Formats: sequence, C-alpha cells, structure tokens
Amino acid sequence: MLIKIRDSDEPGSILGAIFNFFPADSDLKWNILIGLEAALAVLVSSYLAIAFGIPEAGLASIALASAAIVPRVNQIQRLNRDRIWELGHDGWSANSKSIVSGTTLFIAMVIAYTILASLTDRSVLVEHFRFIVGPEVYDNPQLSPERFSHGMTFMVTNFFVLIVFFILAFVYRGLGTSLALGWNAGVWSVSIVLMVKSGMAVSESSAALPLIAIAALSPHIILEGMAYLSGSLAAIFLSRGITLYKMSDPRLLQVVNAVSVLVFVSIGLVVLAALVEDQWAPFILRLL
Repeated sequence: MLIKIRDSDEPGSILGAIFNFFPADSDLKWNILIGLEAALAVLVSSYLAIAFGIPEAGLASIALASAAIVPRVNQIQRLNRDRIWELGHDGWSANSKSIVSGTTLFIAMVIAYTILASLTDRSVLVEHFRFIVGPEVYDNPQLSPERFSHGMTFMVTNFFVLIVFFILAFVYRGLGTSLALGWNAGVWSVSIVLMVKSGMAVSESSAALPLIAIAALSPHIILEGMAYLSGSLAAIFLSRGITLYKMSDPRLLQVVNAVSVLVFVSIGLVVLAALVEDQWAPFILRLL
C-alpha cells in the first residue's frame, strides 16, 4: 500500500522525489524516510533563505520547510483512509499510526532546527529569528524551574493554539497541518537553544546544561506537537468528510466519530503536556 501511494503521488519537491527512490515496504521504514526528508527540508530551506538574504530568514525557512512536507502530510491522511476503508483497520489503530508518522515529521524538524540553531552564533540566530525572539528570551532567557512551573497556566494558551491549528487544517488541510508542525518545531527549537546558549555563559554546570534542557523540556514539547497534530488530522478528516459525503451517507457518521475521538485525544494531550511541563520540567531543571 505504501509503495502504491508513493508512486502515484506528486512528491512536491526534489527532496521528496529523491526519497521516493528508496524502498519503503513497511511503516517503520517509511517513517524513517519521511523523517529524514523533513529534517533535510529544514536544513535546505534555512540555507537557501539565509543565502538569498531574505529578511527574517528564519520565518522564510519555516514556510519553505512546511510547504516541502505537505505531500507527506497528505500521504499520512490518505494512508489513514486506506487503512480504514480498504484494509478494514479500526479507527484507533489507523489513527495511532497516522499520529506516529506525523510525530516523526515533527521530531525530525525539531532535531534539524536544534542542530541549525546550535551551530549558529547567538546574535546571528536572533537576527534571523527575531519574529519569535522577544526581550523575554533574548535579555532574560529564564531557563529556570520558575519559568516552566506554570504549565497549567500555559494550558489555556495551548488550547487557543490548538483551535487555531484546527481551523487552519480545516481550511487548508495538509498545508495547515504542515504549518502547525513546522511552526512549533522552529519556535521551540530556537527558543530553547537561545536559552541554553545564555545559560552556558553563566552556569557552572554548562557542560551538562544541554542534556538537562533536553531531558526537562522534550517530553512536553513532543506531547504538545502530538496534540496539535491530532487536532489537525481531525480537522482534515472533517473537512474532507463534509465535502465528500452527503448528510445521509453512513460514512459521514464514521468520519464524525473518528474526528470526535481525535479531538478528545488532542485535548487530553494538551492537558497531559501542561501537567508534564508543570511538574517534570521544573524538577529536572532544579538539577542545574
């Protein structure tokens, strides 16, 4: 099934065309390939944006990288549909595999942006990503337990972000979901690297700081990414369902049920991410 879809779809970029040459006869192999493709898309997009001297090159790189993975997001939701309608998988099994694939894209983009930000001078990084770097990050990085001990307060903001990405995915489908993944990957990665760079300049345990930061912050970042992805997939399914099926079509009810499950999953993940941020992140950061 993977090979059939990959051969019949427009890859969307030269990167996608190259990765389509590699065999992907299992979900694991395909997830690895699309993860590598997403990471490379971030690095290539960032290099081109900087090399061409585009103002706010960081914003341009997020836009280009997000656009590059749109075909893969579309394939993820198409695989989901084929697993349910053609192979007879239950909704939970199909949706779980789709979330894993989407999370793979997100984690790969986070890693790529983290590598890029780590290898870039702090002042240059701020210049390219000034749209996300306010005074609270640049002048007062706040990589401290107190900064991440308000997870439950941030939960309200995260619910608002979830609603925004749901609307974007409902209207723009794959592009909206890709923007959710790319935006969060870029914003979180650059912000955390800036905090780590600032902390290493003043911390006595600077060598361990990057590892401690990863251990403290990656759990709730991944959970938030999964929440936004689940909500975006729900929006895509709903958007497609109401345009493909009539109100009397029983398939529409199945779509609505699947959407309801994904919405509840996304809400639960937002709550869980807030709890992890509120409890786990400060606990680890106190080791500094």
